[in-house]
Amino acid sequence: MSIGVEHDKGMSNNLSMLPRTLLLARHGETDWNRSRRLQGHTDIPLNDLGRRQAHRLADRLAGSDIAAIQASDLVRAAETAKILGEALGLEPALQSAWREIDLGDLEGQDGVETTRAHGELISAAARADGPLGRGGESFRDFHARIVAGYERICRDHADRTVLLVSHGGTLKALIAHLIGLDPVQIGRLSLRGNTSLSTLDFQHGRPQLTLLNCTSHLE
Repeated sequence: MSIGVEHDKGMSNNLSMLPRTLLLARHGETDWNRSRRLQGHTDIPLNDLGRRQAHRLADRLAGSDIAAIQASDLVRAAETAKILGEALGLEPALQSAWREIDLGDLEGQDGVETTRAHGELISAAARADGPLGRGGESFRDFHARIVAGYERICRDHADRTVLLVSHGGTLKALIAHLIGLDPVQIGRLSLRGNTSLSTLDFQHGRPQLTLLNCTSHLE
């Protein structure tokens, strides 16, 4: 799979200010993942299976030319990143920019029923003028913090391979932004596998999505 578009004009046009590769890893499983409850900003730790998944991903990435690890500061992503960092000899930089979208009072609800009612959550948020749940986050604010996080990667890790450990919705929104996919079409991207790996390669200013939702390390 390879999808590419011209780099966003709002970003740096200096090709030396782009990362070489972004490796995008979703966090390991939590009990709320298992029961299909919406998590958002709710801070749920990995369960035992989630930790085993993270160790399997660490085995897969061992020996990779990864220069830095960034991760969401929510515990499920931070713990996944710590396991990966120990295998790679790197200290993850935890940043709130990479958190999942805040779903307000929808958090904790049954994800299957809620997505059936609202449509695919991130796509629905992109269509909405405000947050989906009371006290939650608008897609505009969610998207702005993701773009700001990506721009920091460009500044700090130009021409390097960076591993980003985050959440399904966040990674889909970042991928959509970089390949030029309309936000309301984000539901076309599937990142359902815990510790799934996706890859964006940057060549001549064109982000190429070369891997999406790969969980072969769990087989």
